[in-house]
Amino acid sequence: MKHCLPLIIFLLAALTVQAQNATKAELSVYPNPTADYISVNDANDEVSYVVIFNLVGKKVKEFDFIKGESLFIADLPKSMYLVQLQNRKRTVLKTQKVDKR
Repeated sequence: MKHCLPLIIFLLAALTVQAQNATKAELSVYPNPTADYISVNDANDEVSYVVIFNLVGKKVKEFDFIKGESLFIADLPKSMYLVQLQNRKRTVLKTQKVDKR
């Protein structure tokens, strides 16, 4: 029984990580690369806010997310950006790098 406990803990941890990764896989920002607009794939209706940061970490844009709407980013200079998807409690669900051309 003593030897089973570490195995049980390992299996529970592995299942938790798999569940978290499955949720993150259902969240994505597209198209990438992009020029004018980005959209968010949010299969579980978790996203409430989309926040865009430059690579220095400065917030450059923020949106209240409405499912099905495209987000206008044509006014941003060509560069790489970090797009952060947040829930209504402002918890970060996923951060994705996006190439704005």
